[in-house]
Amino acid sequence: MTPGTTQESAAAAEPPFGFLYGNEPHAVVVAGGDLDTPELRAEAARLVASAALCVAADGGLRLLRAIGRWPDLLVGDFDTLAEDEVAEAAAAGVTVLRYPAAKDATDSELALDLVEERGGPRRIYLIGGVGDRVDHTLANLMMAARLCQEGRDVTIVAAPAHVAPLVGPGRVSFAGRPGQPVSLIPLTPSLMGVTTEGLVYPLHDATLRFGTTFTVSNALAGERGAFSARAGRALVVLQRRP
Repeated sequence: MTPGTTQESAAAAEPPFGFLYGNEPHAVVVAGGDLDTPELRAEAARLVASAALCVAADGGLRLLRAIGRWPDLLVGDFDTLAEDEVAEAAAAGVTVLRYPAAKDATDSELALDLVEERGGPRRIYLIGGVGDRVDHTLANLMMAARLCQEGRDVTIVAAPAHVAPLVGPGRVSFAGRPGQPVSLIPLTPSLMGVTTEGLVYPLHDATLRFGTTFTVSNALAGERGAFSARAGRALVVLQRRP
């Protein structure tokens, strides 16, 4: 670090990381999973501060409390939170919606559905939802892809990666450091017209099959990149670290 350069200014000089959507209105749903990464907490603080609606799914409340925020809504069967944590949220004015443990949807799906029921924005950031429960992780990834197919744009912001569905015809843009790993995971039998921008390994009008690893571990050539597809569905995974 050169003389007179502060850590804050050095951090400000870092290129942005994540998907590029502009300043359109958004809602935030905070789920469980690995929520202790400092970068994730900083991203959560930024997204929650400008959110039109914030919903905590059970243990996601703890991340919000760690960044000094309360949600608008708290939903779940509360098998993670203690009763005093739920009571404290209610006393702070949070609307608490309790569901039985024997229910037909996960807490994360209930929270995402509430955004639509309450007239929230089309764009939703699901913070967390990725952790050591592989079943929950896969379910959240597939749910995000399904909701995008239905017209709700759900981006997962998690400790190891940011994940965004790509629904053709469509384009997903992202930013990071040169060399930042990024992968494209097809979800339909064919993903057609795949074209890349700003990546180390380029593609133009390619067709990818479900289950291929051909587009795993591409990388940003500079600080901006994109995947586009003419038809089909996929997940774009922007890995936080190599």
